[in-house]
Amino acid sequence: MVIRQSFLFLLKEQPIEKITVADICRLAEINRATFYRHYENQYGVLYELENELLEQAQPDGSKDEGTQDLFHAVFQVLAEKKEEWSLLLSSGADPGLPLRLCSFLERNLPSGGKEMTRRFFLHGLSGLAMDWMKGGFQEPAEQMAAHAATYFQDLAGG
Repeated sequence: MVIRQSFLFLLKEQPIEKITVADICRLAEINRATFYRHYENQYGVLYELENELLEQAQPDGSKDEGTQDLFHAVFQVLAEKKEEWSLLLSSGADPGLPLRLCSFLERNLPSGGKEMTRRFFLHGLSGLAMDWMKGGFQEPAEQMAAHAATYFQDLAGG
């Protein structure tokens, strides 16, 4: 926990390319062996943070969710962690994040329909979520979920 907090603090101050393991260890007041027991490098910390944030957006599956319920759950969790997402996105630390978000959405979107239409929607939804987060989460999560559900229904043909 202290490693991740130190990493996030440093990420506020400088780009990831300038953050060193030594910087993280110094701020966290740990030795390098402790750091390397948990992470390979600063990017390992970044990817773990992203994975954790995405997993928190994972629907719990406790009820039969419709697409709008699914989208609402995802957008709501993204909004609840807006500080972390804003920092990760504004830093540009992981240029692969949009594709990782798309893969996450693909695992959770109901299957069916034409594959090309599904892929188009997934990339569009990922872009919509990224723009929403980069824009400072201006619209409520409910409104974003409603937009996403409408787009999904329009593409699905009904």
